[in-house]
Amino acid sequence: MTSSSILRNRTSNRMTQPSRNRTSSPKAGKRSIDDPSTVARSFVSRIYDEMLRGSCVIFAGAGSTTERGRQDTKNFYDQIKEKSGYPTGGDAPSFPVLMQYFCDHVDGGRHNRLITEAIARIEHFCAQGDDKWLAMSFSQSITEIPYFNRFVTTNWDPFLERALDVLVPMVEDRDLAFWDDRKRQVLKIHGCITRPYSIVATQSDYDACMKENPLIFNKLKDLMATKTFVFVGYSMRDADFQEVWNGITAMLGQFTKLAYAVDIDAKPDTVALWKERGIELVNTSDILFVRALRGRLEKENLIPSERLLEFMRREQRKIVSTHVNMGQESDGKLASAMYQDGLLHALDDVLTSTALGMKKKEDFESDLDRAKQFVQKMHRKHDPLEVAYWSGRTEVLKRFGQRSTAPIPRYFHPYRMRPSRKLVKGSRF
Repeated sequence: MTSSSILRNRTSNRMTQPSRNRTSSPKAGKRSIDDPSTVARSFVSRIYDEMLRGSCVIFAGAGSTTERGRQDTKNFYDQIKEKSGYPTGGDAPSFPVLMQYFCDHVDGGRHNRLITEAIARIEHFCAQGDDKWLAMSFSQSITEIPYFNRFVTTNWDPFLERALDVLVPMVEDRDLAFWDDRKRQVLKIHGCITRPYSIVATQSDYDACMKENPLIFNKLKDLMATKTFVFVGYSMRDADFQEVWNGITAMLGQFTKLAYAVDIDAKPDTVALWKERGIELVNTSDILFVRALRGRLEKENLIPSERLLEFMRREQRKIVSTHVNMGQESDGKLASAMYQDGLLHALDDVLTSTALGMKKKEDFESDLDRAKQFVQKMHRKHDPLEVAYWSGRTEVLKRFGQRSTAPIPRYFHPYRMRPSRKLVKGSRF
């Protein structure tokens, strides 16, 4: 959830579907230049080099999590509007104005009931099911891209940092003591539901947030001065997003870098308006954007394919089963057990690092070089068990680098000192 996002978006459930009105050609199967998938690929090409340098920042709104939208459920904005008894007719209030109205008319100016409503809303998406899958889909997909290491969000929910495995998001100034440039960082400029007192929701909260956490906004200013921002999960038509953007750009003025916003329902007049204000709208969805990016990275062999990862998960399960049931009562079984330890440790590292976007291709190549060096070192030291272990790590990393889906040998020959597809027991102790 967010205090300045696409909380009134009713189009999110079309985010992975090309619009029926986008194709200009009457020929079946032919896509126009405005097709969302085509637009996504073109956009990826525009930011690709910057992304590889780590120069792109994802700025996420609630349209990428809890407010992605389903036709059979109300969004948070509409829930609060109904419960507050906001007068019908006239223009719809902006998000902070509506939140202020709820607090003033339902809770005597306090925030308790509003935050309670927000907690209940987010808890709903924490339960297993389709709603959680929808809320987590973008976060989990972007996590696997190792070239994004800075994220900013106005969302209150904890889904982005949980998907990224970031233990301490930057919510308040005092959190910056734990900022580590070597790790992924999440900047939450409107608070977090896990710290209810930090939530920025009402108009008065908006007015005060920059003064209450100036260092957080200085960090944001630094990022905006040096990085290219990609906004996802926002409706550029919403007055609440405009308020956020105006506050941010006021810090940098004309030196603000060009930013991009993924908005599948952007209209020509909105595109022109925001381009003048430093944001170029991209007529595609967040999911199509990530798919296009992943496809490009896979094609250039910079990240593994889903097919390869599923193969490695299957091999991991098979090796675990063999390892648990084999025993160690002979030379061959003991050497194979050590070798399988190496296989499993390397598989776990590959699968975890890939899922969390922790390592790039060159990092895995360095790991392989290190494993090979250890094999040679242990050969010189005449340590057969360590040779077996590091041979296991080498076997996985070599296949991962080659993108090979050939079955991984599960055993290790105790005398030839190499992987084997069959168990050679050797002598008994």
